[in-house]
Order: sequence, then C-alpha cells, then structure tokens
Amino acid sequence: MGTERVSKFIQLIEGIHKNIQKIKLSTAPFLGVKSVHVFWISDLFLHPEGLTAAELASNSKISRSLVSRELSDLHKKGYILIAQGGGAKRGNYNSRIFLTEKGLSLAKTILGIEQRIQKETRNGISDEELFVFYRTLEKFSNNLRRIAEED
Repeated sequence: MGTERVSKFIQLIEGIHKNIQKIKLSTAPFLGVKSVHVFWISDLFLHPEGLTAAELASNSKISRSLVSRELSDLHKKGYILIAQGGGAKRGNYNSRIFLTEKGLSLAKTILGIEQRIQKETRNGISDEELFVFYRTLEKFSNNLRRIAEED
C-alpha cells in the first residue's frame, strides 16, 4: 500500500507540473514573452522593492546563469529596470530588478490569468481543505528537500 501511495503521489505531482508548464507555454506567446518570464514578472510584481537575479533564481528554482541571460531579454523589451546603484554592474546577481510601467501592465494581465486559473482549480475545494492541502504540501516539500540534501 505504501509503494502505491508514493507512486500515486509522484504521478500527481508530475501531472500538476506538466499541466502548469502546458498552461505557461500556451499563454506566454499570447503575452509576448517566454514561459520562463511569466513567473519572474509575477514575482517582481509581488515585490515592489525589487528582487535580485539571485533571488529570482532561488524563488523559481532556475539556475542563476539562465536567469541572467533571460533577464537581458526582458530588459531589452522594456519590462524591467536593473538598478545600477552601489557600484553594481549590469548583470550582477545582486543588482535590484524592478518592473517598468510596461512590466507592471504585463504583470496585471498575468495576475488576472492566474486568478482565473486559481478560481477554476479550486472548484469544489473548501477553504479549510485548501489550507490543509498547502500546509501538507509544504511539509512534503521540506522533507523532500532535506532528503535530497542528505543524499
């Protein structure tokens, strides 16, 4: 029974991840950005004080080098501003990154899409069930992270 549960858990998590990727891949071209940019734009919107490339990489679980390369594209398109203060060089992982007005507009569109998806995915799920689910999922994540670091 335990092995079946582990297998089912893995199938469900991988299925959720694949569906999220599919949604991002189908939505991003409509927005004029790459799917990898969608999370960063949302993350920057939620942090008006700005984030660093290192923080974006950590939050999205994507390598810092990929984040650095892709941020250049967002900067060229006018979605983000990379702070130059404090002697930091452009591209430095510790430079603060902010959304421009164009980026804020895109973020609001993305958040609207995210809210619609969130509303549809929680159909038939009570607030209490959702609270327990997220609390449990966080514990699973922390336990798996600990196991992965031990190995």
